[in-house]
Amino acid sequence: MTESNDKNTLNFRKRSLLNFCILLFGLSIPFWVLGAIYDEQVIPGFKLFQLPLGMPMVAALILIYKESGRDGLIALFKRTYDLRKIKPKIWYLPLLLLFPGIGFLHNWIVNSYGTSIPAPDFSIITFLGYSIVFLMTYGEELGLTGYAIDPMQKRYSALTSAIIVGMIWAGYHIPGFIISGYYSSEWIFWHALYTIAARVLFVWVYNNSGKSLFSMALLHWMLGLFWSLWPQDNLQRAVPFYDPRICALLAIFCVAVVAFLWGPKTLAKFRYAPSGNVNEER
Repeated sequence: MTESNDKNTLNFRKRSLLNFCILLFGLSIPFWVLGAIYDEQVIPGFKLFQLPLGMPMVAALILIYKESGRDGLIALFKRTYDLRKIKPKIWYLPLLLLFPGIGFLHNWIVNSYGTSIPAPDFSIITFLGYSIVFLMTYGEELGLTGYAIDPMQKRYSALTSAIIVGMIWAGYHIPGFIISGYYSSEWIFWHALYTIAARVLFVWVYNNSGKSLFSMALLHWMLGLFWSLWPQDNLQRAVPFYDPRICALLAIFCVAVVAFLWGPKTLAKFRYAPSGNVNEER
């Protein structure tokens, strides 16, 4: 093990998921309360109660500075453009196609049951508008991936770690869904289930593609890019024909396949890889 890896392992041992959760939700609660009282937009399409979507990053920065100082912050920010770590390049396929594929299947299923789906908007304005969201994904991934997932995997299996982080991811979205008033409790439950399953797929790609933070920001962006083809007036508002039950079941099916083929311990050891070419835990 290199000196750099020794330092990383030591820093991981300093990290506390409990402290991360306490700080994340502690920072979020004031914005949920204020957002429930004042229906104000911070920027067009983004309301006050949605500010907690950036709190994973804030919590991570505070804790990393406390644990590792300025050097830890620099190391974390360097990971935001570590796209060269994405190897082998074949993993760009799930990065770019996995969640749009789930979206296409969802639309095919709901359409087959008689739900009308309007024509998507392929305009350059829509694409450029959603491109800004790519930067916003770091507000979540600097915390969920940059801070939480690696030390979790030192303690638990990749599958267990992904489910726990997925529950945190789903958990800090739920108050916003409630405050928005757009959704039923059943919708929120199934969307939370989809979110948790999606995080397992995130960790699967992460562990097999060089553990690149940039790759997780890209995958996070692709998760929403498909749905941006039907623009809404608020980032919190789902397209009207979206059925989280279908997306949840599709994602759970993908998780079952991934866990069987790559193993729940690391999600990175392909069952049928040629001898001597099996992915090792990274």
